[in-house]
Parts: sequence; structure tokens; C-alpha cells
Amino acid sequence: MLALLKRSMLMTLCLTAIAACAALAQDGEPDLSTFTSIFDGKTLEGWQPFGDYQGGEWTVEDGSIVGRQSEGGGGGLLVTAKTYKNYELYGEIFTTWPLDTGFFLRILPERRHYQITIDYRPTGEVGAVYGPFPGGGGGYFQHCPLGLSHWNPYEYNKVLVRIENNPPRIRVWINGEQITDYQDVYYDNKPAFPDSGHVGI
Repeated sequence: MLALLKRSMLMTLCLTAIAACAALAQDGEPDLSTFTSIFDGKTLEGWQPFGDYQGGEWTVEDGSIVGRQSEGGGGGLLVTAKTYKNYELYGEIFTTWPLDTGFFLRILPERRHYQITIDYRPTGEVGAVYGPFPGGGGGYFQHCPLGLSHWNPYEYNKVLVRIENNPPRIRVWINGEQITDYQDVYYDNKPAFPDSGHVGI
């Protein structure tokens, strides 16, 4: 299924609103019966390229969204047509090596977002919170140096992300283990970003 000369990612996705979701089980596994799929398993309906990030090759294969580099080696960003506020996002993800991707939370034009990193490279981190800083520039809001130790390079990895409130609290579970708990703060007496936006991959 994977072209060896192209870095790629396979992903299935579903989402639930925080208000409607059940509590996590003791082992960190979500009750997926409370979730609604944001990917129909067959088409990219409800998804669209984002802004200037029109690169990459996006297809649906064997029930997964597959993202590959463009011919020139560039990537892209695919987002939901709808916007979301407080939610849990669940995906099962398989990546080739090396790859730098992630979940983009509440993403809006002008690069306002939080990114949960899936940076599967020697110096990368899985599960860190990354993004543009309110005052300019960008980088890690919170590191997650042990995230890669929970990543299985040979199987689909179960990733659960919860974002709620504004400034948000963001939590991440990889294969049932909580690896990130980040609480953002006010900047100049206001949240860094709006309280809703698209989901991106």
C-alpha cells in the first residue's frame, strides 16, 4: 500500500463533543460508541486543503486517509470543512519513517492553532504541543520527549486528543497511555487563539 519513495501517513478518524462523551476507561481506551466519524472511510467529503498548504497527495485507501508527499517532496495540510470547539479526537495512525505531521486543533487562517506533533524523526517528538506564539514566531508550548517510546512503528497507533475551554487544556493519549497534559494561559489578558476552528492533519 505504501510507496517506498514517498513518506506517508495512514489515518482513520472520529470525534465526539466533550459535552456528550463518556469518561475514559481505566486503561485509557475511549468508548467509541459515543463518537461520530468525521471521515466516511470512502471519500474525502467534508475535508479540504488548507490555505496556502495545497501540497501533498491525499487519497482514501482501504478505509484510511493516506497522505503522501508531492512529487517535489512537499507536504500539505488537510482540514475539516466544519469547525469544532471542545472535543475528543480519536485516530488510528500508521506512519513511515521519517515523517513530520500531527493533529492540528482549532486551526484557522493566519496559522492560529495548536498542533499535537507526530514528528517521527530522530530529533522529533510525538505528543508535544506545538504552534505559533501569540507574539510572533513559533515553537513548543510543551515538549513530550518520551512520546516516541509509546509509538509502535509497525502497527496503527491509537491516538486520543482532548481539547476543552479557552485557554484550553489539552491532553493526549498514545495507545492507551496518557503522555501529555498541557494547560495554556492568557496572553495580554486574553486567550492566544479563538475557541473554535477546523481539525487538520
